[in-house]
Amino acid sequence: MTAMPSGLLLVHKPPGVTSHDVVQVVRRKLAIRRIGHTGTLDPIAEGLLILLVGRATQFQRAFQAHEKTYRAILRLGTQTDTADADGTPTRTAPIPVLERDHVAQVLASFRGPLSQIPPAYSAVKVKGRPAYWWARRQKAVMLAPRVVHLAEMTLVALTPETITFRVRCSAGTYVRTLAESIAERLGTVGHLAHLVRLRIGDWSLDDAKPLSWFQEASPERVAGQLKPCESLQALAP
Repeated sequence: MTAMPSGLLLVHKPPGVTSHDVVQVVRRKLAIRRIGHTGTLDPIAEGLLILLVGRATQFQRAFQAHEKTYRAILRLGTQTDTADADGTPTRTAPIPVLERDHVAQVLASFRGPLSQIPPAYSAVKVKGRPAYWWARRQKAVMLAPRVVHLAEMTLVALTPETITFRVRCSAGTYVRTLAESIAERLGTVGHLAHLVRLRIGDWSLDDAKPLSWFQEASPERVAGQLKPCESLQALAP
């Protein structure tokens, strides 16, 4: 009897697909259902998605607790109902003249502990259903604030309407909410225009293969990418 595949896969999720879509691709490829991911990426986002296969799924909770690193683009002047570019504009405001030193200081002011209220369009459960279920039905629900920690907030690039920044943050941080808060602190409104997850703990996007590779590769080649689950115990936080 052939042993069930087990281990970890690093996938570069493209924008436009869900994290569940990625899981389904690998399930079909390896012909097993016991596969999970270690932290959802919104459909609009791209970047590193770690899949745990077979026995390695026992480490899912531990991997979800790892720090994450993102590169984000904040577009100023327009707020949306989902806090990202997929949403419907709900508010506009003038954009102040952006000076690089001032923007860098504003970003740096977010370092440390930060209280966030999850966005209305999120997967946080309320009365047994995800918050987005209620939001789509235009039913207001109370979402409890959570304290997250931002270890790094760095300005990467600046235009008159956009801010590209890098953030290293604790698990559970909503970069969409962070983007809105940055805009507010700059005296305007904004939304998350693009998001790339660069790292999860010690795992890097540089080591991931694109989803298209997994779609085209043979089951044997996909199985050959699995990192042994025995090595995962020491890497769990």
